[in-house]
Amino acid sequence: KLNRGFPSPTNQTMPSRTRTAPRDQATVPDPATEDRDTVARPATTTPALAPSAAPAPRVRRPEAARRIRTAADLAGTLELRDRLRRLAEQVKKGASDPQRAEFIEAAIADCLDEARAAPPADRWLACEAATWALAWMARARRAGGSAGGLLERLVGEARAAEPLLSAGAPLPGRFVVTLARLFRDIEACRLLEPTATAAVVTEIERLTSARGVVNVAGSAAMVDRACRWTTIREVAAATGEPAWGEATERRWREAATNAVRLLGDDGRRIVSGGLMPLRFTEPLLDAVAALGGRRKRAAEAVRRPRSAGGKPRRFIRRDLHDAAAAVAIMRAGWRRGDLRVLVDYRQAVPHLEIAAGDRMLVEGPWQWSVAEGATALEAEAPWTASCWESDRQATLLEITTPLPGGRQFERQVVLLHQERVVLLADAITTPGATGPQTVPAGAAITGRHGDDGRGTPLVYRSTVKLAPGLEAEPAEETREALVFDTRMRLMALPLALPEWRVGRGGSLEHSADGLTLVQQSFGRRLYAPLWLDCHAERIGRPLTWRQLTVADTRVNLPAHQAAGFRVQAGREQWLLYRSLDFPRNRTLLGCNVSCEFLVGRIRPHGTVKRMLEIQ
Repeated sequence: KLNRGFPSPTNQTMPSRTRTAPRDQATVPDPATEDRDTVARPATTTPALAPSAAPAPRVRRPEAARRIRTAADLAGTLELRDRLRRLAEQVKKGASDPQRAEFIEAAIADCLDEARAAPPADRWLACEAATWALAWMARARRAGGSAGGLLERLVGEARAAEPLLSAGAPLPGRFVVTLARLFRDIEACRLLEPTATAAVVTEIERLTSARGVVNVAGSAAMVDRACRWTTIREVAAATGEPAWGEATERRWREAATNAVRLLGDDGRRIVSGGLMPLRFTEPLLDAVAALGGRRKRAAEAVRRPRSAGGKPRRFIRRDLHDAAAAVAIMRAGWRRGDLRVLVDYRQAVPHLEIAAGDRMLVEGPWQWSVAEGATALEAEAPWTASCWESDRQATLLEITTPLPGGRQFERQVVLLHQERVVLLADAITTPGATGPQTVPAGAAITGRHGDDGRGTPLVYRSTVKLAPGLEAEPAEETREALVFDTRMRLMALPLALPEWRVGRGGSLEHSADGLTLVQQSFGRRLYAPLWLDCHAERIGRPLTWRQLTVADTRVNLPAHQAAGFRVQAGREQWLLYRSLDFPRNRTLLGCNVSCEFLVGRIRPHGTVKRMLEIQ
């Protein structure tokens, strides 16, 4: 017997499948039932439910079958998936006779038996599917004698989930809400809903920032949480009142919108092994599209991306930076194959993701270390955002952390939208400098690289974690690295190192940890840019890069004061400049600059189109 006022099957169980006619009259099917293939069954096998002030929603047979098929598609094990699909087919065919109704009840019992040994996620999916099947049988008056026992088992599963919900693990929340809503005319079921909804609302309030950034690691986990909340919201809306209030609804709306920014081609979620099927994110896309406006157009563009061209349309902003959550999302556009970048700098080692179309290219911690001689320089404070700039051509995020001795470590992530290029650049600077810095005694400047092998070197190391399944192969004579799986994915160019494998000063190597850039310099400053060209069509074309001479009042500057680079891939060329001491009027490659950072495209006639300029 159940507690909380839920009666035992002896005095209140599932509703009768048919009405019992008097002995002297023919049996007449109930006109309130959904299907007209009802046959008579003695009333003694299916006692009716007691009336309640809160009527339960009517569950139609196609809807119940669709919900069960959806649960089957989400199941992680093949056995449970097949079992739920068989249950969906049985519900779709209906229960036109008592024998078929018994088969459905037996299938529901088998699903609940399978749920006990299944992983947690599959367990609650099986319980939810059983709930939809049993609710259809109850409301359509198809329930047999074992329906009350099945409902008792479902309530027992929901009560077993209450400790998880109270502990802040809302994984079974959708099942509990479904059970409470579909059988809300039964007090024992109705009393289960507050715990489930409170757990979901608490998680949304706890994990979601005001701008909708979900405080979990990785884009896949962010999208997964948003999808989970969306399905609970959809079930609640389909069975009665909303699941939460307006404040929580606003947070969900922002979180769902950010999840759309992180989806790959065709609206699918990107994971380490590739793309998840659309069924995992389809409820999210439908819910965001139902919000209308720019959100609807963005959801439609992600679900059916264009290859190129077409009439310009207004979407939600493709970039987002939440300084309070320490997360930045960059998206090159809404076309097929566009780049997406996620930077999470809440931890001492930032988390970096780069995806192109339907493939994750970079995923994992963006490791770094700096040493001056034998002394390691550790960060003295958390990361803070010092610059965020986003326009139609490029997006830049710069974060900083202090180092010992009054120095500062700066990380730059630049996304060039149309060029399909990501620039990852680290810099060691000395904030507050008022003039050019002299080179320490014993470290003479020879050439553009600014070191002759004497003095105490400043050694820098950074590792970019490649996504699983990708391999990197360094060139034989030059320093670039090619990253590929079944086809070429990107080129990595260490711009501050000489193009040819001659001399000293650093390396770009591939290991199990990823691409590792090692660079050294003399002086108190250093600039280490890594140019990631993700345009597969440019790989294999003529390639070169050069570190340029930067002049200030007709005096060539050493590399620890300012650095400039020219990159060429095929017929396309770019110019990169970075000041390491203080901005002032300088010249490189015939281009005057007075800013701290510049990236631009070199036109065929030699002028520079300034794509991003930071003062």
